[in-house]
Amino acid sequence: MLKASLSENEKLKTKATDSSHLLQEKVSHLTEREEENEKLKEIKELLEEQLVLFQSEKEEFIQERSLLETIEIQKRDEEIRLLKIQLASYQKEKESEKESFVEEIKKLQSATDKNERDKIVQGLLSQNGKLKGKLSVADKMTEQLQKELKQEQASLAESKKEIELLQEKITAMNLKQIERNKQVQEKEEILMLKIENLMRSKDNLVFEDDIYGDIVIDNPLILKIIKTRQFQRLKNIKKLGYIFQNIQKSTYSRLQHSIGMYCLAGEYVKQFQRKQPELNITESDVLCVQIAALCFNLGHGPFSHIFGLFLKEVFPNENKPWEKVSEASVMMFDYMIEENDEVKNLLKEFLDNYEEDIAFIKELIHGTLAYKEKKGKRKGKEFLHEIVVNKRSGFDVCMIDYTIHDAAVLGMNISFQWRVFLSKAVVMKCENDERHIFFPQDDLETYNNLFKTHYNLHRELYYLRKNRIVAVIIKGILVKSNKKSIIRDGDRLVTMSEATRSMSAFTQLDDSVFTSHDDDPEVQALLKCLDSKQSIGQIGFVVSTSDWHKERIKEHIIQKTKSCNIADQLVIDPIKNGYKNHESLTQYYYTSDGSTGQWTHEWAKPPPTAYPTPLRIFLVSGDIKLIHEVQKVLRELQANERLNGDTYSDKDNYNLMPVMPPLKTAEAKALEAQNNDK
Repeated sequence: MLKASLSENEKLKTKATDSSHLLQEKVSHLTEREEENEKLKEIKELLEEQLVLFQSEKEEFIQERSLLETIEIQKRDEEIRLLKIQLASYQKEKESEKESFVEEIKKLQSATDKNERDKIVQGLLSQNGKLKGKLSVADKMTEQLQKELKQEQASLAESKKEIELLQEKITAMNLKQIERNKQVQEKEEILMLKIENLMRSKDNLVFEDDIYGDIVIDNPLILKIIKTRQFQRLKNIKKLGYIFQNIQKSTYSRLQHSIGMYCLAGEYVKQFQRKQPELNITESDVLCVQIAALCFNLGHGPFSHIFGLFLKEVFPNENKPWEKVSEASVMMFDYMIEENDEVKNLLKEFLDNYEEDIAFIKELIHGTLAYKEKKGKRKGKEFLHEIVVNKRSGFDVCMIDYTIHDAAVLGMNISFQWRVFLSKAVVMKCENDERHIFFPQDDLETYNNLFKTHYNLHRELYYLRKNRIVAVIIKGILVKSNKKSIIRDGDRLVTMSEATRSMSAFTQLDDSVFTSHDDDPEVQALLKCLDSKQSIGQIGFVVSTSDWHKERIKEHIIQKTKSCNIADQLVIDPIKNGYKNHESLTQYYYTSDGSTGQWTHEWAKPPPTAYPTPLRIFLVSGDIKLIHEVQKVLRELQANERLNGDTYSDKDNYNLMPVMPPLKTAEAKALEAQNNDK
């Protein structure tokens, strides 16, 4: 037990010794830390003293700098003050010198002794030399200042130029970005339109047009009109009639022209409906305008306006079936309604007042000016008569549509933008309480430019000589084919001219009339002439007068041509310039300040080259001797009556059609019989 107790005591002593060592180490560590803390306190105090010293030095520096600046300012002020004093002294000195100079001059003037005068002059010269020296110094200083000013101006100009270039670059970048955004937006709109078209009913029609884009037609009434036989007939009538023989891309049809008119007329009246609700334009009004535009071309015959020339030749004036194509269009419109019960029923469903609205549509097709006499009139809506056919100004959707499309045939660049035009047109009330369409005064040149394009089309397309030769040949074929009854009218056959008396027969007439069999040798010769691009005789041209008009000139040439009867072969073709009755055309306009006016002589103003419009003379023959004989008659007429004009050269009369046996005059027949008797 004692051993065990001793052993435990030893262990306790060892632990006590270890604890004592540990305690001493901790005390030693604490002492070291206290010493470190003391050192840190000393360093902190030292840093604080240095900081105070730095701040003190900083304040002294600021005060010193402020003092120096004050001294510098005072020095500058003192220098300025001294300069002012010097300037004042200089000015005073100048005044003094001036006074002295004046005094010396006076002395010089009053001096009588020569020596005295010389002395005064020497003094003046001396003063003048000093003054010149001062002026020289001043000039040098001025020159230096001007030089520095020029340098500064040049530097400023360069800076401005750099700024302008930078602005131009920024503007160009902005325009490019705007154009990109516009193109993206247009593509998105086209895509959305196509998606919408696909989502719509299968009965809808979409016409692709180079001017208006996709024309979507979804109105059941319009769709039914388009699908009628009377309207579909227009698909086989070329709008440019005869020009397709020389320009292959001029084959767009009267149907396409009608759809374009329908689109433009609809946009025209709808923008008034949106912008000017006070006009009270109803949906029935809109539909009437659209139908009138759509049906405006219904009355055209084969090859468009050539058929009108054919009718003039085969009908005496009093027996014509109609005077204007618009009359035939109204007749065909009536026939279309009679023959299509679905069209009639839809018209009654969509129009507010069937009888009145049908009369209104016909009046819009006619395009007359006597508003108060109209059966289908709209009170306060006279402007609706100026959209489809505008007899007041000549600026309507018919003219706009075919001018833009026909210009594209020739590749003409025109600045007229139809959307911009529509956005600027407004309806306003005139002094007579009638409402008419007004255009902005600033755009007069734009409208006249479209009239000039219309004129250029007459000169370079419609009445180009080679195109008119084709027109004359086609008209000749129609006239000579009119001898046979080939058109079915009920239980009988009628000729082309007789077909115009019945819309049932007239519906069958289109450009395919040439495919009808005709064994007449003259018709076959003219058809071959077209196919082989042979020409007829080109005689010359003459400017008519009140005394020597078209009919008299033709009669004179026929009488003076002795060898044969050329009455059926001689063609007098008047050249038109597109400015018919331009003197009577007017248009209302509005100004930027809200005032209004009316264009008269400045509206649709023709260029100097538009007049005079001569008569061209052709001979439907390939006989060069006969051509020369007729040319001789024309030259004698021009010389004797002093008529302006000329004959065409032999270079123009090449590749002529085959020679047809001419019809001999009574005089020629008598001479031939006399020779035979011998």
